[in-house]
Amino acid sequence: MEQLEYRRLIKVLEQVAGARKGELYPVLAEAVAVHLGWIDAFVAENPAYLALGSDGEEQYLTMFRPDFVEEYVERWRLNNPFASRDGIVCLTRRGVATLGQLRLRATGRERDFADTFLRRNGIDDMLKIVVRSPATGAVSTLGVPFDGDRRAIEPSDLLMAATLGPLLSPYFEANLVPASVRDLTSGELDVVELVVLGLGHEHIARRLNVSESTVEKRLTCILEKTGCGSLTELTAQWKRRPLR
Repeated sequence: MEQLEYRRLIKVLEQVAGARKGELYPVLAEAVAVHLGWIDAFVAENPAYLALGSDGEEQYLTMFRPDFVEEYVERWRLNNPFASRDGIVCLTRRGVATLGQLRLRATGRERDFADTFLRRNGIDDMLKIVVRSPATGAVSTLGVPFDGDRRAIEPSDLLMAATLGPLLSPYFEANLVPASVRDLTSGELDVVELVVLGLGHEHIARRLNVSESTVEKRLTCILEKTGCGSLTELTAQWKRRPLR
């Protein structure tokens, strides 16, 4: 690795080291975007294909649209090349893999993930990095999407990824961004509790005697305050919040 790349790596680690508890993800996402050019990087905590046998739930810390995350969870989570046998072997042994590498031996369903789902959302390739918490053993992945029209994955990206993964490990905990309920209003808390029960917007509005637009506005505020990227993530984080 050249001296300039080391400097970029150090700048990322300096920002991560200065992150306050519960704010690691947004700081990390900004740091890799500014210093490495990795835009829209996201974290998957406890991915099922790498954390087999774990009782924890898969979490997503991302700035992607909620509908993108929800479709991924419902249709593609275990049907993408990273969850294939080759993907698991590559991520486990090397700690890093790219969609381009794995696509060569992908099944039809896995190719659909790349050719249909990702490309529909402007993603042509993806870099995936494994990060393990030394304190808890929890497994996370840092995913970096690439738009081929703007930039392709370079050998320097792979080298940086392989170096960065182990260096990030000390900063990762089982819960990177705990849902904060302190800033939620009583009305927002009412909405969260009904969302967790699986009620839709219409039913929530009827139960609380408010309009659907009010429910949607409260949900927008809730997602912003808790840092969740989707209702799926909100539900999972709410279920594991500390009990008082």
